[in-house]
Amino acid sequence: MTFDAEKVRDTAAAQIEGDPEGGAALCVVVDGVEVVNEAWGLADAEKGTPYTSDTLQIAQSMGKGVVGAAAALLISRAQLDPDARVASYWPEFGTPDKRDITVAQLLSHQTGLLYLDDTMPLTLTSDREKLAAALVAQAPVWTPGTRIAYSPQTIGNYADFLFERASGQGFAGLLREITDALGIEMYVGLPPAQRHRASRVLAAAGGAIAEANLAAILADPDSVFARIARNIPETLPDPIPMVNGEAICDAFLPAANMFAGTRDFAHLYSALSGALRGEPSPLWSRAAVELATTEVVRGEDAVLSTPTAFALAFQKPSTTYPLARSPRAFGHGGAGGSLAMADPDAGFALCWMTTRYGTAAFDPRQTAVLDAVYSALN
Repeated sequence: MTFDAEKVRDTAAAQIEGDPEGGAALCVVVDGVEVVNEAWGLADAEKGTPYTSDTLQIAQSMGKGVVGAAAALLISRAQLDPDARVASYWPEFGTPDKRDITVAQLLSHQTGLLYLDDTMPLTLTSDREKLAAALVAQAPVWTPGTRIAYSPQTIGNYADFLFERASGQGFAGLLREITDALGIEMYVGLPPAQRHRASRVLAAAGGAIAEANLAAILADPDSVFARIARNIPETLPDPIPMVNGEAICDAFLPAANMFAGTRDFAHLYSALSGALRGEPSPLWSRAAVELATTEVVRGEDAVLSTPTAFALAFQKPSTTYPLARSPRAFGHGGAGGSLAMADPDAGFALCWMTTRYGTAAFDPRQTAVLDAVYSALN
């Protein structure tokens, strides 16, 4: 298969033209071979630091896909059954309003567990005993299994405790196994010794995200969206200072504060896609990846107010979030316009990151890069 890497690089570079403070990076792996690994612009506009292949960036919700990879690892080892009740692994979770929630429902945003009533400050995420008690005590917003309702923050922490009860290892240990086996680098939070490598995220034009958050809370402070928006108090009134701050680096939010580079995500998804196609893997069985990446639920999302589709923590292509051209594709986007995904039918995996926040559900820059990759394969 030929691949027009120059065309893809030109398209990616064009996405930050006219933004002297912005930066971006792209890695594309085709049939297991890295064909693009390049960065453009600035990682830190304040310091004038260039964005390079060594830059680490907060992945935001792209981390949810790594949660899916960890689930697939446990499924491969017969330590986790998607059809089993969460409470069969984690008895304390099985309060009367949550006792019938299955692993698949938890990982596909069907539980109604969207926030903590008493909020979830970043410091709480590092206190495992207190956090576990708060997660167990939380009541679902809706009857589990009756709606799709995207859980931006807590889903990763619920998964962390589930994995620990099921296998003896929480998400951090499983992540270490995955990164060691693949020779990639990913962190939940960011160790002090690595923080000089982190990019700084830039606000969308006109502060659109901060304004939208405040408008939603002021309009209906008791709405589900408002409760989610203020679940992590440090995000208000504007999430950008928190995302660039020290406290987020000390927190433990697998669904929201993983740090990695584009190469790390692209090679993770390439390895998952390879296992799905039957290639030998030190981590995953083909059947487990098939199970983890097969669509579980599709429909109107009660939080996002738009059609969505999910596998086990992975996003699947939908009308709002096209993701790829194959129904077998899987991946996850990150707030602001980043994306990590694989299309096993087309034989590629990629990760695109940008420091400048966008505002669309599926950012036009993502669309341009994806279209260029598909075109380059022909």
